[in-house]
Amino acid sequence: MKRKLLILCLICTLVISVSFILSGCSAGNKEGSKESASSDSAVELEMWTFVNAHADYYKKKAKEFNDLHPEFDFKLKTQTYPYDQMHDKLNIALQTGIGGPDISDIEIGKFPGIVANNKEGLVDLTSTVDKYRDEIVEARVTPYSSNGRVYGIPTHLGTGVMYYNKELFEKAGVSPESIKTWEDFIKVGKKLTKDTNGDGKIDQWMTGVPTSDFMTFNVMSNQLGSNVFDKDENIILNRPENVKVLKYMQDLVHKYKIANPIPLYDDQNVYRDLNDGKYAAVLAMPQWYMIRFTEFMPDLEGKVLVRGLPSWGNEGTRSSTGGGTGTAIMATTEHQEIAKEFLEYAKLTKEAGVEMWTELGFDPIRKDAYDNPKLYEPIPFFNNEKVMETISELQSEIQPLYLSGLYAKARDIINQEVLFNAIENNKDPKKLLDEATKELKEEKAK
Repeated sequence: MKRKLLILCLICTLVISVSFILSGCSAGNKEGSKESASSDSAVELEMWTFVNAHADYYKKKAKEFNDLHPEFDFKLKTQTYPYDQMHDKLNIALQTGIGGPDISDIEIGKFPGIVANNKEGLVDLTSTVDKYRDEIVEARVTPYSSNGRVYGIPTHLGTGVMYYNKELFEKAGVSPESIKTWEDFIKVGKKLTKDTNGDGKIDQWMTGVPTSDFMTFNVMSNQLGSNVFDKDENIILNRPENVKVLKYMQDLVHKYKIANPIPLYDDQNVYRDLNDGKYAAVLAMPQWYMIRFTEFMPDLEGKVLVRGLPSWGNEGTRSSTGGGTGTAIMATTEHQEIAKEFLEYAKLTKEAGVEMWTELGFDPIRKDAYDNPKLYEPIPFFNNEKVMETISELQSEIQPLYLSGLYAKARDIINQEVLFNAIENNKDPKKLLDEATKELKEEKAK
């Protein structure tokens, strides 16, 4: 009996000791960092993009966001796909509700179609954006909105500018500063277009006019407050302003003979020709084209000037916008509120605005970001100028760009039918735009 009692006492003592040890370990874990948090406090979001630099930026911001939120363990898994593949995968995921990301970049040309066909698959971000309406450039939110609701947060402004080869201008004895209007551009262009080697053929042009990419047309027409659609999604492609722009582009080639047709500015052969000094100016492209110079045209270092668009006289403004990427949240995410908070931190704060320039080289949508001196540091590649001084002066002149679900179709028609026939084949701009407008209206009526 005594032996049984002794064994029972030993067992009780052992149980109490083990319990004490375990409780001590548990307390130690609670005092530790969130690495030991329960699985319920772990938040992992998947993000898709088609730009490697975007993925790197968001991963950096995710680490910062995690440090700011000790209440949960935040991780962001990024996937970078080729442009078409990513948008195709995203469309399938939105239609089926299966296999999609939590967050995704969506290119501006694809955004309207996705909103028109799969709006219910996207989270309404209006309340998030509303908190920053006074601090951001409102015109840049428009392309990612529908019926007054916001479904994507813009990445940058994409301010429309001109790029001039300073060395070629100096050799011709003219200054880019003398170009105030589009008429001035023609006058100066005649002095810069020449046969430099005496073989009877022009080998240096004022500029190139794209025949299969409507970015330049888009920037110049938006400068006049026009484009493909108005705010009510009416098709306005054949408006007089658009005819004027297309005729001007055509005349640069056929009437004034100061421009050479090119397929598009984002083309390896065009990069080479610009690098070799074949063109004195890049015609009306967004600010983000600066990155193309630094990546693909090393011989132009120190020679490129960034300037505002020439004016149309008493019409329009001296700036515009082109291209862009909106970031959206999928309705299927299990962490909708946290995803909103993350995008707010990564894209809408003043600090994010500054980093859009310092990390990615994009002109930010946050107006107060332009108060930060980091944006005004000289850039050696661009004549060691404070390029942002030029861009910030144009910010207030950017006009809204209105899109619709037919935007991708309109872009294809302009690229494949309108531009080539106007620039290469010298066909009537008004007739071409009338035909394109008719085709779009028929498509809309289906």
